[in-house]
Amino acid sequence: MQLLTLFALLCLLGSTLTDATLPRRCRQQVKEAKGSCYNGKGPIKRFGYYPFAKKCHEFWESGCLETPNQNSFANLTECLTTCNPTSKCLKTPIKHTKLLSLKKSFVFDIKNMKCVQEKTLLRPGIGPDINRFLKKEDCTRQCEPDLIQDITSSG
Repeated sequence: MQLLTLFALLCLLGSTLTDATLPRRCRQQVKEAKGSCYNGKGPIKRFGYYPFAKKCHEFWESGCLETPNQNSFANLTECLTTCNPTSKCLKTPIKHTKLLSLKKSFVFDIKNMKCVQEKTLLRPGIGPDINRFLKKEDCTRQCEPDLIQDITSSG
């Protein structure tokens, strides 16, 4: 019984223990812009790491922060490399021959920040170290960042 209790406690603390190994800047709260500032600098698009999701998301950072936001990165690759360097989303997908492509799977294209479908002859290899998913939803959930939609007015 004590062993079972200890196991349950370790399972509950597992995510807390792994979060403690994150660089400090990746554990800091993302500071999103609340409006414009008076110095003429507008908000800029940046990426911040969200430890609970283990993903990076795009956000608007204020151009008038007195203390710089440490959890702020110029692009998705920099964010993931710093905060989740073992992410399978960073791995270069293994290329398969296109001849007789029968099985579909999905890989994360970090340049376009999208999950794309690929077809392979055999059932594709998947695993924690391989950038390949059987379902697009799994790829999207694990790799695709939430991106800001630019709205422009024509008029």
